[in-house]
Amino acid sequence: MDRDVRDLTAAGAKPTPYFPPIVVNRAARRRPDARLRVVLLNAAGGRKVREILACLRRPPLQSADVILLCEVNTGMKRRPGRDLATELAEALEMSCAYAREFGLRPPGSESEIVSYMGNAILSAAPFEDVAAVAMHKPPTPMAWPMRMRRWSRVGTPTGLVTRAKFGGEELTVGLAHLHSRCTPAERGRQMATYLESFPAAGRAIFGGDLNTTTTELSSRALILATARQMLANPDRFRAPEGYEPLFDHLRERGLEIEGVNVANRATFTFSGLIPRSMRPKLDWLAVRELRPIAGTAAVVAPRSPILMRRASDHDFVMVDLEL
Repeated sequence: MDRDVRDLTAAGAKPTPYFPPIVVNRAARRRPDARLRVVLLNAAGGRKVREILACLRRPPLQSADVILLCEVNTGMKRRPGRDLATELAEALEMSCAYAREFGLRPPGSESEIVSYMGNAILSAAPFEDVAAVAMHKPPTPMAWPMRMRRWSRVGTPTGLVTRAKFGGEELTVGLAHLHSRCTPAERGRQMATYLESFPAAGRAIFGGDLNTTTTELSSRALILATARQMLANPDRFRAPEGYEPLFDHLRERGLEIEGVNVANRATFTFSGLIPRSMRPKLDWLAVRELRPIAGTAAVVAPRSPILMRRASDHDFVMVDLEL
């Protein structure tokens, strides 16, 4: 295990991450074929980590080489002292890079941080470099569960940029989780500041919960207005590319979304009562100088085959790439 991986953001990058990345490296796990399986999930805090692990061990998600995880928390009460990202990595025998975005303090505490919110990359190859990348912080407040309204938090929106070798070839692998309630323009600024730390050339994979709602959701009135738009024009929420400037920033960096995502397929289920045609597409993969294998892009429900209960309100997004 290696927890002393160089932080590439140390050389004057602005804004700066509040917490350093946590890295655990393991020996490389080799595939029998010349392909790379990439899986993305917003883990909804990791409350159902066992169910998520079970999904990752079954077809079609099993044997993933890169797993991108948003909203993986640490220090949860039911698992005191456990890091859910490294717990998943240990179970899957993968390396892990974890970026803590926010530290949470309980009511009445001025210093003690008891849990963290963050994002992680799991890899079948050990990491050679890891960067915690701080992003633009929109002025729109984040949404917090009612039970945590009295908690205080420290930190800033933070993604990851890593580098590893697969099949002898060096790849950049990145992950970001963008703001869910701000305007599309503010999400575009978040993406732009993240990509300042993302290499401009070379083979690369990027993914994350980009919260491409196409709207601002900072007030009840705006949420109701969005609901009316979902009724009037539901297609925009499954094909948000024309409404979200962040996609322009990805293209400028040579990162392509075609072929690695299922077109017009929603990835978020905030209620089973909402028809599939009205659900939004929030989770995305993008690649550069890598070719997706035809027919492998998929959206997979994080559901137990026995009880049929969801492990997250987001779906898995996956694709196989040619190495």
